[in-house]
Amino acid sequence: MNELKNAAALHDWGWAGRAAKVLQAANSLDIFTILSKGAMSAEQICKRLNSKRKITEKLLIACAAMGLLEMDGAKYGNTQFAKEYLVRGGRLYQGDMIAHSKATWKFWEGLEEAIFSGAAPIVRGPQEHRNFIMAMHNNAVAGRAEMFLEAVDMSGRKKLFDVGGGAGTYSIAACRRYSELKAVVFDLPETIAIAREIIAEEQMQDRITLQEGNWDTDDFGESNDVVLLSEVMHGADSLAEMKLKKAYDSMTAGGLVVIQEFLLNDEKTGPLIPALFNVMVGAYSQTELLGIIEEAGFTEARLAASDEKTGSSWIVAKKR
Repeated sequence: MNELKNAAALHDWGWAGRAAKVLQAANSLDIFTILSKGAMSAEQICKRLNSKRKITEKLLIACAAMGLLEMDGAKYGNTQFAKEYLVRGGRLYQGDMIAHSKATWKFWEGLEEAIFSGAAPIVRGPQEHRNFIMAMHNNAVAGRAEMFLEAVDMSGRKKLFDVGGGAGTYSIAACRRYSELKAVVFDLPETIAIAREIIAEEQMQDRITLQEGNWDTDDFGESNDVVLLSEVMHGADSLAEMKLKKAYDSMTAGGLVVIQEFLLNDEKTGPLIPALFNVMVGAYSQTELLGIIEEAGFTEARLAASDEKTGSSWIVAKKR
């Protein structure tokens, strides 16, 4: 029995990939949104999807085993968990994040080949880009935005410049918390189009300005007393030094630079989520990133918050 117990972690990792594919398929088929109006039989679900009964029912059984669906007689219905996180349009909806994870699957399938070729396939296109931006929005509304607000005191600050700000979720959260704060979301045109939708839905157009631009060629403006760099400095290939210099040059004396990243420990033995992210994109260790921030001229650089379950870490530093 000891052998079985010792192998359990290996089995868990193997089965987790299969469970992820079930979740991705159910999300792509919009099963949880379909069931948001009420429980349905397998036959009814198949009719709605125009799908094959045998394999569809197997998918539903797997979703039930994962705690996403429950049985009401012969009908399947959403669990409370699915109602909160998997029904399209909900405040905590995570379906875009799941769709984004599906788009990254080709990278992981090509990992062995990439070990020798140096490159693995990544799916890119308009829909994949939208899924990615909305996935970051999903992550923020599901707890990371609150973590940001708890970690960083922006009392008395007037202008936040959100570099690569995506859907603008962190700017929205900050402006809601601090009534005197205004924000600029800076990103590529195709991303700004998505941010415009989200900011309009949140009725924050009077507090948040949208600015199309490219960090490779454009500066970060002036008079910023907070610059937010959320998940834009992923290891050695991320041009972190350039972004920090542009941030520094744009800021008022005493301004805050706030950074969210996946950070490895200094031994580079984990945690697991940053280590996996490092395989696909890249990641600094905590000491490496703090050193780069200080070399850019910032002082008092420190880890303000970290959550191993999500892999999210927040660093704060000041301009002299």
